[in-house]
Amino acid sequence: MAITRMKTNSILAIALLVAALSSCKSDVCDTPFGEGGVFDLSLPSFSPLIPVGGTMVIHYDNYGFEVGHRGIFVRHATLYEFVAFDCTCPKDHDIALQPADGWDGAVLECPACGSKFETEYGNPLDGAETSCPLYPYTAHYDGGYVLEIYN
Repeated sequence: MAITRMKTNSILAIALLVAALSSCKSDVCDTPFGEGGVFDLSLPSFSPLIPVGGTMVIHYDNYGFEVGHRGIFVRHATLYEFVAFDCTCPKDHDIALQPADGWDGAVLECPACGSKFETEYGNPLDGAETSCPLYPYTAHYDGGYVLEIYN
């Protein structure tokens, strides 16, 4: 009886250990991010951002400094509002997200893991390899041509 109980306890302990090791690990949303910058929207290089709904990935500010960890995705959301997210994939920090084909800047996609993220709030879409959202930046628009993006 004691041997049977030890075997049962051992089997149960092994089963719990296997289950714990094979279960999905919870995401640790520690995506690295970089610095923002100041952008003069009157420059031709930023013309995709002029119309509401316009999007682009920015890698350098007006002074030639790199922005973001893997660039910053910017979307002109409403007349006076812009949204900005770091283009680093939350699952693989070495990979830069890209606008998904056919989505007109509404979705960013990781070319490595295939995760997709909506660009209104940066949340992962169904089927993403991670539950972590994109790192958001604060975007301040002066109503003219100056857009400042910062942490």
